[in-house]
Amino acid sequence: MHGDAWTGNVVTTDDGEAVLLDLERCSIGPPEWDLTSTAVKAFTLAGITADDYNTFVGTYEHDVTAWPWFETLRDIREFRMTCMAAQVASENPQRHDEVLLRLACLRGEHGPRPWPWTAVP
Repeated sequence: MHGDAWTGNVVTTDDGEAVLLDLERCSIGPPEWDLTSTAVKAFTLAGITADDYNTFVGTYEHDVTAWPWFETLRDIREFRMTCMAAQVASENPQRHDEVLLRLACLRGEHGPRPWPWTAVP
């Protein structure tokens, strides 16, 4: 598994070949860990449409959201995204409100997904 699979870690060569970058987290593990990133982008963040997600699933031939442990991996991903935002906010107080929003979402205080999270550089 890649360990941090998302579109920001993929480039396309001039001949159309996709190349994965950022390989320091590569390891042996369940492919569902990588697939969960795409599902989170679709259903937690509304960062891709349901049609795009369905195209992805059709191409990959596996829908991680049907996997029994999906919610566990999704929750871990969302928690990691929140921790990363808190790390950024520790050096940039302007990001503090984003951390509070994410924590409220994880606690169930901000309604169902998708949540209005803002990217934290």
